[in-house]
Amino acid sequence: MLGLGMMALAGCLAVPAGKPQAMAAVAFHEGAVVVTGPRGYCVDAASVRRGASGSFALLASCASLGQTGGVYADPAVMTVSVLPRAASAQAPDAQAMARALAPAKVRVAPEKDGLAVVQVMQGGDAALPGGDPVHWRAGLVINGHLVGLAVYGPAGQGVSGSEGQALLQALARAIRAASPAS
Repeated sequence: MLGLGMMALAGCLAVPAGKPQAMAAVAFHEGAVVVTGPRGYCVDAASVRRGASGSFALLASCASLGQTGGVYADPAVMTVSVLPRAASAQAPDAQAMARALAPAKVRVAPEKDGLAVVQVMQGGDAALPGGDPVHWRAGLVINGHLVGLAVYGPAGQGVSGSEGQALLQALARAIRAASPAS
């Protein structure tokens, strides 16, 4: 059930309209999980949500969020969902993620360092207007919090392929590095 909640939150892209504002990082759950992006990507301040059932942030290139003078980053939208701490939180299983996404066609990537990764072959275009149907999702546990990640990109760009998987892994590394050690 926890995995289904993570998957629902990871796919959430309802972001309020308004002027975007780039943030380097945002802390959730009293600082237990610090969300920051790979180099060139920032948190959209307008997207940040905190609630009893979980927290959410959207990341995009810092330039697209109005920050000038930064490094170039490929067009992509990343989402991060963080569920409340659970003493029983366990690293997600990619096969279980694939089952939770059924009937969507899903390719399971090799798990590494507690990061379960799947490539979803449909639905990215519904989450991101003009996006590629193929997108990536992942799950991991940080300080007892189940964290769901997703990466979406424009149609026909490399984000739907191995570049998207690498970006997702870089996002997970950035969040782990910024979050306090348990």
